Amino acid sequence: MDMSKKTIFFITAFLYITLIIGFFFNEDSNGGAIMDYKSYGNLIQYFTSDFNNTFLNFDKYEERHSPVLIILLSFFYKINIDDTIIRLINLNFSIISVIFFFKCLKIKFNKIDNHYLLLVSLIFLLSPTFRSLSIWPDSRIYGFHFFVLSTYFYLKFIHTDKKNYYCYLNILFLAISSYFSPNFSLFSIYFFYQFYKHFNISKELLFCIFLNLILAFPAFYYLFVLDVFFLSSGVVPGSEQLSKLGIPIQYNISNKILIISSILTFYFIPILIIKNKLFLYANEIKIKNFVPLLLFFLLLIYTFDYKLEYTGGGIFLHASNLIFENNILFYFVSLFSIIFIYKLCIKKFDNLILILIIFLSNPQLSIYHKYYDPLVFFLIFTLFKIDFDKSFFKLKNILIIYIYLSAFLFINIIK
Repeated sequence: MDMSKKTIFFITAFLYITLIIGFFFNEDSNGGAIMDYKSYGNLIQYFTSDFNNTFLNFDKYEERHSPVLIILLSFFYKINIDDTIIRLINLNFSIISVIFFFKCLKIKFNKIDNHYLLLVSLIFLLSPTFRSLSIWPDSRIYGFHFFVLSTYFYLKFIHTDKKNYYCYLNILFLAISSYFSPNFSLFSIYFFYQFYKHFNISKELLFCIFLNLILAFPAFYYLFVLDVFFLSSGVVPGSEQLSKLGIPIQYNISNKILIISSILTFYFIPILIIKNKLFLYANEIKIKNFVPLLLFFLLLIYTFDYKLEYTGGGIFLHASNLIFENNILFYFVSLFSIIFIYKLCIKKFDNLILILIIFLSNPQLSIYHKYYDPLVFFLIFTLFKIDFDKSFFKLKNILIIYIYLSAFLFINIIK
């Protein structure tokens, strides 16, 4: 079915208008966005009145977010720009991610009609986290914006004429992304591996290393030399209860693997439905591979101890406890997730690197679904090695994704 320009314009305008409506009704569909934004208030005042002291003692304020956005906000407030205007600027700046997601898709799927690619890029506007952080400024959304830009330049390098300056722009924008949200710095591992495959050991690769080190030096100096290690200074839900009981805070690896695996699967489900492979992965796996995975899964269950009081946990953990008042559904989805991730990574080292980065990017006790929204969907269509043939990009298939994400957005709004 062909898409007319009028239809595309209507869908684009409609989704943008819903974002504007969300702005005026103070939408916080991912939960916590308003609270996080309001928590910046005192820090903004501190930076405005005493910048040096606040900057050099930032780790004392129990704020795990990077100070970069808070500093920028303090400049806006210092010149008396109204809070509503600041938030409206933030909202419209977020459209840059949609634009460059579309540009990424055009590079990677250059034989697909642009109308369908534009529809795919608009899924950001159905993301609870993207919407909430576009309405309520947060360092993570700015990290995401610049990560999208960084990925765009990487794809330009890989899929076009491989001009070296695209490689350097990738490194530059990833560095900016990491200064806003340090979690994204881990993706330098993936990009460096890709550049190594292209450059091998050469002066170009050495320059990439040098550029990374130069751009990372201010952060390294701030965190380790000046000893302003704010990354571990925040208190997450659950940790204060453990501390009061005298129980040392330990990061259970089983919790990470099971919960993050289930969250990853959540974003792959519509893709698997469209490709008619939702139940094939379990059926196709050989017994000799299934048995070790099952034993690994049982070990994870045995040591799993995540409590809902920590908050977070992902949609499947909460759904399981809401419907069955136990973890049975969650465990079932987690087993499927481990099998799926195994199939996704087997013989695809690039995918394995991405999966490891996704797991390592959340070092704290609480594991929030919002940390992976809409990042995983973006990675599925840009960096993961997945076969998308032309038949995938049909209106009915894209509609499946829209319905799936709209339902998730609706659940987050009414919860």
